[in-house]
Amino acid sequence: MRVTEYGNHAHIWLAAAGDGLSDTFAVCGAEGRAIWYGPFLDADVDHPHGDRAAAAMSAAGRAIWLAGRAREDAGAGKATLHLSVSDDELDAVTLACTASMAGLALDLVVTDDNPALDWCHAFGRLDWTPGRLGELVDPTEPHGAPALRSITGGLDPQTDPQERLVMQDNALDPWTELRSALEGLLLHDAVGMDAKMRHAVAAVVHLTVDTPHGPPEDAEEFLGRFDASWLVASWLGHDTELSLIATLAAGEIPALSWCELMFTTTLAPWSTSPVAAHARRVFATVQRGKLGAVRAQVS
Repeated sequence: MRVTEYGNHAHIWLAAAGDGLSDTFAVCGAEGRAIWYGPFLDADVDHPHGDRAAAAMSAAGRAIWLAGRAREDAGAGKATLHLSVSDDELDAVTLACTASMAGLALDLVVTDDNPALDWCHAFGRLDWTPGRLGELVDPTEPHGAPALRSITGGLDPQTDPQERLVMQDNALDPWTELRSALEGLLLHDAVGMDAKMRHAVAAVVHLTVDTPHGPPEDAEEFLGRFDASWLVASWLGHDTELSLIATLAAGEIPALSWCELMFTTTLAPWSTSPVAAHARRVFATVQRGKLGAVRAQVS
């Protein structure tokens, strides 16, 4: 759907999506590269509060604002924003007016192949960087739009996005299958789990699997790593991980303790869940880290 269009001037390609279930959003550039994503903050005036349509509009509005900043930073008088979205019920008139106030003509494209959808389910957050906004602006007349591809490639579109998210360098990561299997234990049917706990599960799996010591050798060692003191000692010198540990170990009901309980029961030898059986088997195929297992430290 083409709302309006200027003549020969700068062009910007973005994709945007919002998830009302998890209250998250994402804005991507050409080729599906994430520029800005994460959960809405409680203080955000555009917080969707669980509303699907509001989440999509908020994400599109953020993409327009970002494009307006990019146009200003690039010194372009006018620009056309080619914005890919997945919701065909967006208020196109409101978005076009918002874009016009930012010095943009809006070319709104509704497509199922939207890379921003997957980034709505990615762990953590990424804030936009002012120094890189100029890279979004193409000062010439386009000869066909860049391919905005989903980062999941040709995987089954019916698969849960939380389970099918595949980063570009996963092929070089020998522990991807282990992390995926462990996350799947708690997330594969967690329809009612909020975004905070989904992110906590992903963070805990990262902290216990990706330590500089190497991955756990089996389920017993994996569960033994659910100790804040051991995790802190393992991640000394890694500020991001240390911050995660502090967050997960805090609060009236620490997420770290909750994950320990959930993983202990789901990985128990008596569990016959197919997902649990796969997670137990995958430990045996994991490539060992250079420092090997740390069973003695977690027993």
